[in-house]
Amino acid sequence: MAQNVKPYIAVLKTKHGKQKGILYKVDSTQVILNHDGEFVTVPLNEIKTVQIRTIKKGYRGMNLIKIGTQNPDQYTIDKRGKLVDKWGKEAPTLEEEAGTTFFSVIFTAIANAVALPIHAINPNVARFNLYQKESGELNELSYYSIYYQANPDVLAELRKMKNISSTIKR
Repeated sequence: MAQNVKPYIAVLKTKHGKQKGILYKVDSTQVILNHDGEFVTVPLNEIKTVQIRTIKKGYRGMNLIKIGTQNPDQYTIDKRGKLVDKWGKEAPTLEEEAGTTFFSVIFTAIANAVALPIHAINPNVARFNLYQKESGELNELSYYSIYYQANPDVLAELRKMKNISSTIKR
């Protein structure tokens, strides 16, 4: 059975600024990021905080543009020689069609201008403060790395689950 690997973006706040990239591997001395195809190693003792974020899909804008009549075959000529639909409503004039198209373009532009900044928001999935250097936080951080997801330490996880289950009172 194939293991699904989900990449996460890591934003590392260090003593020298910020580092951003896909979290590749976490070990006891360093964090390895993949930034634009290059591996960047950051020593653990330089890291203050780590923010984990998901990778977002690209934004596809809305299309609210209406050009012309939906189905020109829906109109028939009545006794007066005018185009009407099956309920007797007259077909829109050329000016009405042009006005509808113009306003639909305006509303599409406004809707996309509002939706794009909202889509750009990418909240944190997790946040780690590595000042304390707790091994539990380091282990939890490694769960988000590509390396751990591809090569999980199943035996260590089973031991942890066994320890947790033994402490639960029945």
